[in-house]
Amino acid sequence: MAIIDILTSVAFAATVTASISPSDTNAPVFRPLGVSQDALPSVLGCKPIHGDQPDATGQYSCNNLPGGNDLFDQYVLAYVRGMGICNVVAISRYIDDDQRGTTTRQVYKEATSLLASQFGPADEKVDHVATTKFGKDGMFRQAVIAQERQVFEQWDSLNTKFQNAQSASVTISGSEDWGLAVYSIFRFAHNDVCLSNLEHQTGLSGEDGE
Repeated sequence: MAIIDILTSVAFAATVTASISPSDTNAPVFRPLGVSQDALPSVLGCKPIHGDQPDATGQYSCNNLPGGNDLFDQYVLAYVRGMGICNVVAISRYIDDDQRGTTTRQVYKEATSLLASQFGPADEKVDHVATTKFGKDGMFRQAVIAQERQVFEQWDSLNTKFQNAQSASVTISGSEDWGLAVYSIFRFAHNDVCLSNLEHQTGLSGEDGE
């Protein structure tokens, strides 16, 4: 599945390994896109990306989620049996956009507004161009696909607002074959340990949908 190859290439300027302190038991439970931490992928209607054994440790692709949004075309879960869901990645449709990324940037704006309505203002906003060659907006599409331009917003320390939450991000990624897309990533509190277990058991990396 080509889209999974793209998932492995999504990079962030900031990789968060937040210290997770016990959450206030009166705080709301984190249920990104209507997904609970202990949900089984098969119950959510998600299919394994590798292999065919339901609810085994691995990555799962879902067409819909209980609290899904029309902005997104696909969802990917990283799941470890006995630990639950590590994170949820929501992916917009891939857009054969113009060089300025006009449509994709509008989808990105809507996705960041969606997260801001849930979590408040982002803790970090980045639009970084690695080299001046790619600095012009007329090269936005090319720069993102070449991984010369990183655009993302991130919400850290969500454990102060929710039980069992770590962080969330929105970013733009791209592929020569597929175009540009917006990724929203929601991480549960045990994300780092969970992903370490996933990689140990399967040899696959699941950080932020990888």
